[in-house]
Amino acid sequence: MIICLLLILPLIFAALIYFVPDNKIKVVNLVFALIICAVIFKAISLIGYSPLFALNKMLFLDSLGGIYLTIIGITGTLVTLYFPTYLGWRDESPKKIKKMLVLAYITTFAMILSAVANDIAIMWAAVEATTLSSVFMVVYNKKKQIVEAGYKYVMVCSLGLAFAMLATILLYSSGGILFTDLIDKKIDPLTMKVIFILALVGFGTKAGLVPTHTWLPDAHAQGPSPTSAVLSGIVLKVAMLALIRYYFIAANSVGMEFVMDTMLVSGVITLYVAGYFLVTQHDVKRMLAYHSVVHMGVIAFALGVGGKIGVAAALFHCLAHSLTKALAFLTTGNTWRIYQTNNMHKMGGLAYTAPLTCVFFGISICSLVGVPAFAIFVSEFMTFTQAILTERYVVAIIFAIALAVIFIADFSHFFLASFGKNQSELKYDKEMSLFENLPLIFLGFFVIAFGLWKFEFFWNLLDLSVNLIKDLR
Repeated sequence: MIICLLLILPLIFAALIYFVPDNKIKVVNLVFALIICAVIFKAISLIGYSPLFALNKMLFLDSLGGIYLTIIGITGTLVTLYFPTYLGWRDESPKKIKKMLVLAYITTFAMILSAVANDIAIMWAAVEATTLSSVFMVVYNKKKQIVEAGYKYVMVCSLGLAFAMLATILLYSSGGILFTDLIDKKIDPLTMKVIFILALVGFGTKAGLVPTHTWLPDAHAQGPSPTSAVLSGIVLKVAMLALIRYYFIAANSVGMEFVMDTMLVSGVITLYVAGYFLVTQHDVKRMLAYHSVVHMGVIAFALGVGGKIGVAAALFHCLAHSLTKALAFLTTGNTWRIYQTNNMHKMGGLAYTAPLTCVFFGISICSLVGVPAFAIFVSEFMTFTQAILTERYVVAIIFAIALAVIFIADFSHFFLASFGKNQSELKYDKEMSLFENLPLIFLGFFVIAFGLWKFEFFWNLLDLSVNLIKDLR
């Protein structure tokens, strides 16, 4: 029952938001978002050793899906609250704000469906649906660059997901359609390897893994800041969830060695290619977009390192990156209001103009580069630890060098924007109000909280998920 409620609520709210009086949009949106969040966490509280099923087992709620529902519940709620505020700064009409919120709730539906789909065909369709709904959140006006970015997003991701569809068809013909059946089946090793490669190319395209990441910098840079937060914070993660489900099936069918080696190669390539482009960026949103690619590489790398600690690190990193990147992109919404530019060379003096926004920017940067006491440090330390424990010292060094490049690039950009000399006229010369900053305050809190405290409910989900792989039990 609760699984169906999770799916129905976003669609109901998407329909109702059109009938809300213009002056009540923010309040009603707050209520809708909090209701969805409450139901999500109620559902997570029901997860145990056995999944909950619905609709003849086509839908289910397991520990792995619970991790991604946590991401949707926290990040999705806070970003949704920021939408009307940001669009109001851009003088968008109430009609356009409502349209964007409708798309946000439809995208939430698709993301939840991808997390609770036991049927692998439904999961594929749900991931594709996140593309079709979120592209209109990118193309919020008819400017040439924005339309081109949206077109590239749809074309590249749809082409990639065609490979994922082939993986789905092959897996169905070889073993079945339900994840709960496939996780324990032995499939012909050669066939399973082909299926996993197809899934890596297909879902990896949507997740932003190199070399099929090319849509991501344009879509993130051209879309509104909250749209970028949704794409980077959640949409990439549901594509990664689909890939991780194939990773689990393949690991149980052909053993860990093949899937680990494949993901390690993908992770290393992604880390270094995206790291190079990260260093050369001066547009803050493009910089953060390449950061998304880099951190998808970290997740792939952790899966490549393998073991209980490595797989748990990959899953934890999905949450840590979601919170951090949402905070970072919402911060760019604040800086756009102040400077009305994304060029960091023209954004100096942020610490003096909007000190709280500068603090949020600093928190996100510290987490992104893996500073201790911030969320991303936890998963990166776990990945490094697993490499050392398994005596893969070359792998550990490769990872350390990549993280060093990210560290240098990020802090040079942060100091330029925060403490450099302002090169442009300020369009808004003060800090945002407390209500306007509320989503950022909560995201900043969670970025630090998950870095310092061990939330038992979430670590229980990690333990249960890792144990889905036979070799790790």
